[in-house]
Amino acid sequence: LAPRVSALRKKLRFSRKRFFLRLPTAFIRRLLGEFGLHVAAWAALQAGCEVHLLTLLENWGLCARHAKRVVVEAADVRLVRCIQRKRV
Repeated sequence: LAPRVSALRKKLRFSRKRFFLRLPTAFIRRLLGEFGLHVAAWAALQAGCEVHLLTLLENWGLCARHAKRVVVEAADVRLVRCIQRKRV
């Protein structure tokens, strides 16, 4: 039973990671269309997308934590967008 549980956990962890990697890939493909891209440039774009998404998620979490909540709400998303616009 233990090896099955361990294998299932590994599979779930890998599938979550794979989904997170597919998200920037799909966005970049939609953005570029039929144009090609070197592997190094592709990796750099994907890393940039991941960093941006992680920063957004962290900021949303900070807003929710500041409001003493566990769940991120639409107000947190709006606040982070407003703060980011003012930084630019």
